[in-house]
Amino acid sequence: MSAAKLGAKWLALLGMVTTLAGCKGEPAITPTPPLEVVVSQPQPPGTKPELIADWDVYMGTVESKDSVEVRARVRGHVQKVDLAEGDEIAAGTELFLIDSEPFQVELKQAKGQLTTWEAKLKLADEKIAFYKPLADKGSVSKEELLKVVADKGEALGGIDVARAKILDAEQNIGYCKITSPIAGKVGEALLSKGDLVNASGADSLLTTVIAVDPMYVTVYVNERAYQRYRKLLLERAAKEPVAEKAAKLKIPVELALAGDETFPYKGYVDFVDNRVDPATGSIKVRAKFDNPKGPDGRRSLTAGLFARLRVTLAQPEPAILVADRAILTDQSLKYVLVVNKAKDNVVERIDITASNRLQEDGRRAVEAGLKGDEWVIVEGVSRVRPGMTVAPKEGKMPRRPVAGK
Repeated sequence: MSAAKLGAKWLALLGMVTTLAGCKGEPAITPTPPLEVVVSQPQPPGTKPELIADWDVYMGTVESKDSVEVRARVRGHVQKVDLAEGDEIAAGTELFLIDSEPFQVELKQAKGQLTTWEAKLKLADEKIAFYKPLADKGSVSKEELLKVVADKGEALGGIDVARAKILDAEQNIGYCKITSPIAGKVGEALLSKGDLVNASGADSLLTTVIAVDPMYVTVYVNERAYQRYRKLLLERAAKEPVAEKAAKLKIPVELALAGDETFPYKGYVDFVDNRVDPATGSIKVRAKFDNPKGPDGRRSLTAGLFARLRVTLAQPEPAILVADRAILTDQSLKYVLVVNKAKDNVVERIDITASNRLQEDGRRAVEAGLKGDEWVIVEGVSRVRPGMTVAPKEGKMPRRPVAGK
């Protein structure tokens, strides 16, 4: 085949391929499906609004009302240490024993002196009984009678001194046995067996004992807030039977420790100071909490722990609650993204006014901006923008579990 014929054949084949390609057309572009998001209504139509109560939270420290420094009242060597550091003890439990032998010796000496003076007193009384009739008759000089009377006075004085020494020695012997004046948790033993302890100064401290039940939290409450609490309490008490008014006048409080998401400890205000600090406009308030032992034999509240104290007094009010993670921030504005199902599932922005207080279950009250029947985006909110079309999937409003509820 000649070169000319071969070239013509290739041109014909190329024309056929071009024609076939032209008949097939451009490849079709598959549209991107809308993003899937989870939506929920804060208050679905036909349901009753949820009731929530307002509260105030104060910061404080758990403390014990009774804390005792156990000190020695006599000087001597520690003979026995009988305490388990960190354990709870009953009032009157023996903790230390100081060597009492020197005081035993003093007691014997004092008793001997008492016996001596009592014998002298007896002799003086007998002499007075013998000399007085003779002195009246002039057989014995008055000087001799006065000397016998003076001997009796000296004996009486000696008896008083001896008895005082006996009492002092007995007290010192009693002080050698050191017990706990209160029930509570005992601290570290600061001296060991054989150490010399003094009756005063820093060297007299042996250990400390802190009461563990009940426990207290002291906070400083704004004057206006305290007046509001009292007003609400009086209003509540006025509606109660007379027998229950005293209990209703106690301000109920709740306590949470560091790391607690809820307020599991319940107590009440047991002390309010008698004056408002004019410099701060606050008043000292102390709350009391029972601190029973748990199943493991331990108590939950320990002196020195950081605590949050919550006061809830206002009557519960209806509220629209939205998961806190669904609430977005634009500078100083709060807003949520909702899906408008009437407009082909378009995402819209709604500005809201949200409460400053987060509920225990992770929801926040919306005070303005929502009616409650909107489909709020609760999952996938970070991937969408207003104006986008999405594929909504209905779900429940997210909330975290709350202990005891």
